[in-house]
Amino acid sequence: MSFQTFTASSLEEAKQVMRSALGADAVILASKKRPDGKVEIRAIKKGVPLFEGEGPANFARPAPVKPASSLASRTRAGKEAPQQNKPVEGSGLHSRVERSASTSALSRLKGDFSNKLQGNRADTSDPVQKELTDRLRPQGISPQLIKALAVEARNAPDKDLPGMLEFAFSRVLRFAPLTLSKDVPIMLMGQTGAGKTSSAAKLAARAAGMGARAAFLCADIGRAGALDQMTTYAEALDTRFWPIEDPQDVIDVMRNEKPDDILILDTPGVSPFAPADIIAMEAFRDSLQAEPLLVLPASGDMHEHIDWANAFRDIGVRRCIITKFDTSRRIGAAVSAAFESNLALAHFSEAPFIADGLIDANPAYLAHRLLMKDPARIGASVA
Repeated sequence: MSFQTFTASSLEEAKQVMRSALGADAVILASKKRPDGKVEIRAIKKGVPLFEGEGPANFARPAPVKPASSLASRTRAGKEAPQQNKPVEGSGLHSRVERSASTSALSRLKGDFSNKLQGNRADTSDPVQKELTDRLRPQGISPQLIKALAVEARNAPDKDLPGMLEFAFSRVLRFAPLTLSKDVPIMLMGQTGAGKTSSAAKLAARAAGMGARAAFLCADIGRAGALDQMTTYAEALDTRFWPIEDPQDVIDVMRNEKPDDILILDTPGVSPFAPADIIAMEAFRDSLQAEPLLVLPASGDMHEHIDWANAFRDIGVRRCIITKFDTSRRIGAAVSAAFESNLALAHFSEAPFIADGLIDANPAYLAHRLLMKDPARIGASVA
């Protein structure tokens, strides 16, 4: 194993020793108080495989990136560091992930794509399946999903195509919009650029519409502009947010600030095929006892979407939010991924505006959206 153990009189001193040894790119795997009163932590450098043989064969370890300042920095007396010591963009988990993902993630995708592409020809003798194939295949809907929809569509009470497709979706997919609650924090996960931060803001706007308040924890401090974006959202929604560097910072916020809000944790874009990224996401999830939700862009490579959804399901994701309906002509990749990985659909996003919020996922919306020749905003008419 490649983790290291650090011991000191207090957790903060142990973290200082850890960062001196591993630099800013460090993830705490576990911590405990020993019988002698000292604190022991185990940590690993972000992006470094936990076990020999994991990760890319020729993994290049980048030089540690020392941020000019850090939220987690503390004075030796245990007091909070001055206000100007805030996270610096360009440091942390996200930049590490982006450097490795481009060379390693695609090579580690699960499944044999060539096998998936064989034996999926439509049954042209079945008029219902043929019609659905003709209309849905150009949208990137998987052959397996088309076949399942055709089986259910035959039993639809309405025999027009929109009616049959809506009925089939209601039987084949699971729809489970979020019920926001202070008792269940939300953790948004997914690839870079999927729309996690804007989804966090839309969930907060949804809470405000219910007469409740939401607060953000932003762990995506490495992405350029991320802190400014979250600051803008927090000010627009009149709510609080905390920049977060590691899972211990989440624990500190919960212990010291005692937020009485609906909590939404926005995480960095990660690869579910990198062991260190998985460890980091599980640690964030456990530190907040949050429900993890996958955020998927509507369009993209269907097979890659499916592999991502399956991998995130393996670490506890059970629902997803599909974004970017407004910028996607074909939406079959995300819908197929939800079907193939048995993820429930929570919400759809078809507009960039925070005030518009999120649409509760529903079969009527999917049926209308997939049958439109020229995609447009349709949420108000079918939600």
